Amino acid sequence: MTMPLLSAAAIWRIAGQLRRVLPPVEYGPAILAFTVLRRLEQARPPARVGLAAIACATDPFGVLAGQIERLPAAMRDIMAQLEIERLARRLAAVGMLGPLAAHFAALDLSPTLHGSEAMARLFEELVSHFTTTQGTGTHYTPPEVADLMVDLVCAPDTPGTRPALYDPAAGTGALLGRAADRLRARGVMVDLYGQELSGQSCALARADLLLRGLRPRQVVHGDTLLADGHARQRFGRMLANPPFGLDWRAIRASVEAEHALGARGRFGPGLPRVSDGSMLFMLHLLAKMRAPRHGGSRIGVVTHGAALNGGGVESGESAIRRYLVEHDLIDTLIALPQDMFINTGISTYVWVLDNNKPAARRGLVSLVNAAALWQRCSRSHGEKRREMTQAHVAAVVQAALDGTELDLEVRDGPDGAPAAWRLMPPEEGAAQGRRTGFARQVPARAFLYRSLSVTCADHAGAPTRTVFTTSMETDPQDWFDRLIAPHDPTARLDMAREGIGCAISFARYFDTSEPCRALPEIEADMRASMARLAALMPGGMS
Repeated sequence: MTMPLLSAAAIWRIAGQLRRVLPPVEYGPAILAFTVLRRLEQARPPARVGLAAIACATDPFGVLAGQIERLPAAMRDIMAQLEIERLARRLAAVGMLGPLAAHFAALDLSPTLHGSEAMARLFEELVSHFTTTQGTGTHYTPPEVADLMVDLVCAPDTPGTRPALYDPAAGTGALLGRAADRLRARGVMVDLYGQELSGQSCALARADLLLRGLRPRQVVHGDTLLADGHARQRFGRMLANPPFGLDWRAIRASVEAEHALGARGRFGPGLPRVSDGSMLFMLHLLAKMRAPRHGGSRIGVVTHGAALNGGGVESGESAIRRYLVEHDLIDTLIALPQDMFINTGISTYVWVLDNNKPAARRGLVSLVNAAALWQRCSRSHGEKRREMTQAHVAAVVQAALDGTELDLEVRDGPDGAPAAWRLMPPEEGAAQGRRTGFARQVPARAFLYRSLSVTCADHAGAPTRTVFTTSMETDPQDWFDRLIAPHDPTARLDMAREGIGCAISFARYFDTSEPCRALPEIEADMRASMARLAALMPGGMS
């Protein structure tokens, strides 16, 4: 009788036995490989790989090798990526291959009991046990974040259509799989494509495509930033949750060479700092867009806050944002609640990019502040302590697609989590609970700013330089003549250093702080305070 899979611990228990015969760096891959074997065995009846037969054989390695040899070519490729024969040979040499096969033969990993998302989550959990080089946000995308991106990116797709969906940082295929399942429920079938750096994760993604009846090789193994595995293809729909804080020094020469190609390469608009290459994935996605005359493309990508406003006017990050604004590519920006991801508790954002906006949305960006739409997880997973419900997702999607301006009223529960919420027009009267801005329509060019450099002499007569930022509507010379020159006759406006930067601030449009008090009111308070102090001094003040 097979045992149902309850968690990764049910599989991971075998590690206690493997530690006696394999180094820790190898028992993880062995467990992962046999998990895939069992999944494929149960997902493609009649069984082509019989783990029970291997467990009972006098020559378990010979039986396993023979069964793998009879697999279809695509499945053999997946087994080769997982190096299962090399691992099995070592296990057989110490008498552990049979017991390992018996352990997995007793687990129920059938698709009827565990769908694609459950298996993707399981694979992510197993990978995280033995992958020590993963970066923040490298792996699992929360299902509600995946749903949010799919509903926004694929909003134009109607039943009967078959778009191609691409993920350049596919991982184990969890994001693509979740998207395919959600779209299938809407009557939309998709072709899945991707690329993944990790060989093991790529093998898992390919296994999922195989079980879906798709071609496994549509997920390419390799470094997306170094070499585009789908160089001749463009996609109408793209999703990505690229790793945060990705250091790209190792491929710096190649990336800089492609940047030097300008519009003929993927990274022409600018290069982010070498310690964080997440925006390189955004540029890669832009290069994969179909031309508007061919229907255009919509992209959903997750980033951290530095992608919105990190770096000064001369930084690569600012140059990339400026490119997005000047080409009117930003459709929607969504601020997510904190503590949503397993590997990080930092603030995260979803960008929806579109190179074929409807006329009514051109020149505008929908900002949606969903930071207050969350509930506590029933059980924490790593850093993930909060989640969004389907009602939260639907509210964000509706606000983003409608382009309406809305406020959010939230009533906090006793534990600090939102107990109730509702959306309301900004002009509606007083709210019963805490009120914040929720959705705003902002001109894209409002994110641009002008950087002005002023030189003047310090107290010793040496020249010093101060940088100021102003709006794009400000005339530099008029600004200098009114605000600087009257107060410092040595000051000079250095127009040679003028620059145009781009930064996106949610606080600017959703700040709920009280407006500043009028100056006369502040002066009156200060005078009253001084009078009270004077009255407390011995003998008063003369």
